[in-house]
Amino acid sequence: MINTSIGRFSIAAGLAVAAWACWQEARLVTRVADAKDRLATLRLSTDESLEPKATLSDYIPGMGRRLSSDIAQHQATVEYWLSRYSDVMDIGKEDVDPAVLLLAANAAFRSSQRDRAIGPAAVQQLDGVLQAYAAVLKASPRDLDAAYNFEFVARVRDQVASAPPPKTVKGEAPHAMPMLPIAPAQRDLPPGPTVHGRPGGPPPDVKAEDFEIIAPMEFGDREAQPEATPGGKLPRKG
Repeated sequence: MINTSIGRFSIAAGLAVAAWACWQEARLVTRVADAKDRLATLRLSTDESLEPKATLSDYIPGMGRRLSSDIAQHQATVEYWLSRYSDVMDIGKEDVDPAVLLLAANAAFRSSQRDRAIGPAAVQQLDGVLQAYAAVLKASPRDLDAAYNFEFVARVRDQVASAPPPKTVKGEAPHAMPMLPIAPAQRDLPPGPTVHGRPGGPPPDVKAEDFEIIAPMEFGDREAQPEATPGGKLPRKG
């Protein structure tokens, strides 16, 4: 009788612990979803309470992508668009997920642009960027973005290495590697590229009056239209 009671108590305690763990996991998933919603609406802010540590779903077989890597990717994405490139690279050192490694490699390239190094120092920095993209391709050989960026940085590195020493005028700083625009800090409608891509706009050399806006008809208007008549017989070719 005692053994039966102990067994039942053990089972109940185990189920209680499992229920608590599932409840904690559900709360974490909700917080991650809220954080992604803020990112999608360009409300860039870091959530210190979200840490890319091991979660319950990481130990469940067949779950596919780990929730901890999902959190790490989100945090790295936010830090990247806030131009905190060193923080992104630190996250990449602690996570081997290909998406996180790609963000860390992109951050390394942006950091090299921000430093505006020249000569051997610039070549050394770009060598490190190439190694970062190589790590992405090792983890995910079919990553097209990493492959393209690797080739792009390799060509930039060769151009910097073969460039003659910059000529300087007294009192003037030497010309550094060109710096691409860096994502600005949080604004209502930030200019330039965002996490959703580059902003759209009208095609060049096209007048506004040449655009035709086609709007779908309301249901009642469609019902009032006469039924389509069958077309003529198409001539056979060949």
